[in-house]
Parts: sequence; C-alpha cells; structure tokens
Amino acid sequence: MKLPRIRLATLLAVAITFAACKKEETPTTANETFVPTATDSLIYSGIFQSAPRYTASGKVEVYDNGTTRTLAFKNFKGDNGPDLKVYLSTNLSNNDFVTLGALKAVSGNFNYTLGTNVALDKYSNVIIWCEDFSVLFGSAALQK
Repeated sequence: MKLPRIRLATLLAVAITFAACKKEETPTTANETFVPTATDSLIYSGIFQSAPRYTASGKVEVYDNGTTRTLAFKNFKGDNGPDLKVYLSTNLSNNDFVTLGALKAVSGNFNYTLGTNVALDKYSNVIIWCEDFSVLFGSAALQK
C-alpha cells in the first residue's frame, strides 16, 4: 500500500516542478532607443558583465533632466530565463536594492524611468536578477 502513495507523491512533485519551470520567459527584442534632449545630462554609465553561468553584454547610461532620470540600455544582449528583473543594487546580490520591474527584452535598446530621489551613489549596480531562482544573470557598475 505504501508504494502507490510514494509513486503518487513522486508524480505530484515532478508535476509541480515542471509547472513552476514553465513560466513565460522574457521577450526577445526591444527597440525603444533613448534620444537625449538638450536638457538631458549623462550622469552615469556602465558596461554589462556576464555572471558566472549566464552572459550579458551592452551598455547602460543614466540621463538626468532635473525632473526625471532615464536608465537607457544600449545594445543589450543577455541570456533568457524566467522572471528576470532589473534592480539597482548596492552589490551583486538582492540584499539591498530598488526594483525597476521586469527585464523588457534580452536584446536591444530599452529604457526605465527613475525618480531623482533614487540614490545612485548608493545603488550603483544595475543587475539582471532571476527572482524565481535567486540567480544573477548579469551586472553593470555605474560610474560617473
């Protein structure tokens, strides 16, 4: 009698695992190039670095016009995965961060709007983070 219950429990565990891994991945491409105006000043920039198991490349720039800041991903390319988020973080983990939302695409140009109250001197890393598995997919250190 124990054997059928063990099989049922095993099948249920496998089904739950597969269902959890089937989350929708990030869209493939985006093309929303940020074109700075005369009032936009480039205040930070960084180059994406790959994580130990995942690749990332491209550039990120932060522009400030006195009212808002724009975080612009340029020629970004990274590996796809479930539930990828963009964080501004104090380091390369999710210990102390500001979330900007879902990664818009795994390649191309796209932007996030920041308030001027985000302390970029503190949150000086842009990281691509898989929330489901707590894994770093790539990062860029912001520098003046």
